[in-house]
Amino acid sequence: MRSLFLASSLLLAMACKRESTQVPEKLTPGTETAVVDAAATPKEIIICDQKNARIIMVDVANGNAITWEWKPTASYAMIRSGAQGWFSNLSEAKLVYNGKYILATASGGGVALINVSSRKAIWYDYAGGNTHSAELLPNGNVVTASTTGGYLMIFTVDSYINDQSAQTAPIPFEDVHNVVWDHARQQLYAAGKDKLKVFTYNNSCRSPKLTLKATYTMPQGNAHDLFPVYGSTTDLWLTNSGHIYKFNVSTGTFTLIKTISSVKTVSSGPAGYQTIIAQANGQGGETWRTDQILDINGTVVYKNTALGLYKARWKLVNSFSYPAGDSFHECTH
Repeated sequence: MRSLFLASSLLLAMACKRESTQVPEKLTPGTETAVVDAAATPKEIIICDQKNARIIMVDVANGNAITWEWKPTASYAMIRSGAQGWFSNLSEAKLVYNGKYILATASGGGVALINVSSRKAIWYDYAGGNTHSAELLPNGNVVTASTTGGYLMIFTVDSYINDQSAQTAPIPFEDVHNVVWDHARQQLYAAGKDKLKVFTYNNSCRSPKLTLKATYTMPQGNAHDLFPVYGSTTDLWLTNSGHIYKFNVSTGTFTLIKTISSVKTVSSGPAGYQTIIAQANGQGGETWRTDQILDINGTVVYKNTALGLYKARWKLVNSFSYPAGDSFHECTH
């Protein structure tokens, strides 16, 4: 009986040891991933890897381990074969719903809401026009920004209806590249060419509508990225062909932060997080891509020559755009 007890104890100890040193899920064949120390604090960047047609999370605090991957062609994504092409050249991936979902867009025209845990696209549709950005609206609808043809479009999200969602007619906005919701002020920002526009939203599920509230002229044109400054209740990062600005939503002022070309994305975080940028350098196979993430002063934060990176964001909850503890919901009225 004593030997049986000792054997059982040994098996239990071995099982606990195996659980505590579990290796992250195996990703695409050929992808090398480091083992993440369970005791270490993750510090992850969400990246659109266009060269390998995927979204990844990279833990830069733990050996640059690729901790998560999403491919539209994978069986877990649950995107029908005829719609997978919509997700060519993934253009943005935003963390939403308290970090439990990712809202993604692609230049192929696709937009998807992805459950991080299951990696299933619980909703997806086609916005078209080189879709560059999307935003979650407070009632669960989604607004997209498409550069070609220049328009915003609102979709009624229904997890039971994919690629046939109700949607508004295109809302004209020349060369619009981005869209950001302001939870505190209940308004939407978008920028294209040399204009930054502010819209109100009627919060209707079935008859959604944006109303133009204000228009600001930027110091220079060719707007690209627009995203909240972490921890700020008033400032947005804004980039164009040769500059990084902060835009103050209360005063309507643009403050030049840095003169630098081809910045596709800016993302900041709390103490201990650099302000990171993705600056096109052509090393990922196309002129608009890069193979590295830099801090705002030009120091390399992450580099991988096997990737073709576009936008990158710290994996942090966005309290500027969404309420605390926000959870998935759909329009039902």
